[in-house]
Amino acid sequence: MISINIQRVMNARGITTYYKFLVKNGFTPSTATKLVNNTIEYFKFDHIEKLCNLLNCTPNDLIEWTPNDKSEDKANHPLQAIRKRGGNVNLTEILKTLPMDKLKEVEKLIQDSI
Repeated sequence: MISINIQRVMNARGITTYYKFLVKNGFTPSTATKLVNNTIEYFKFDHIEKLCNLLNCTPNDLIEWTPNDKSEDKANHPLQAIRKRGGNVNLTEILKTLPMDKLKEVEKLIQDSI
């Protein structure tokens, strides 16, 4: 099943108040609620583009695939590219617990990738 998971990207960006962020950035309260609760029935292209611009990501970062059963779970299937394994990552919380020497290593990695 393909689904929307904007919380994963928002957590990575340090956004903790999903609904408030979405409404503040132009989504209707109804759409924001559906996006946050992953109950949206369809994903409009203008919503995808707006989220990608706001969160500096691609559509593949916003959607994920979970096989419905074992027969669909083929290792070489292209849908594996949007399969997310593991929980949501909250980098802000992780960074809060790192010792300073490790933070310097993270800072260097970031600087080297820019």
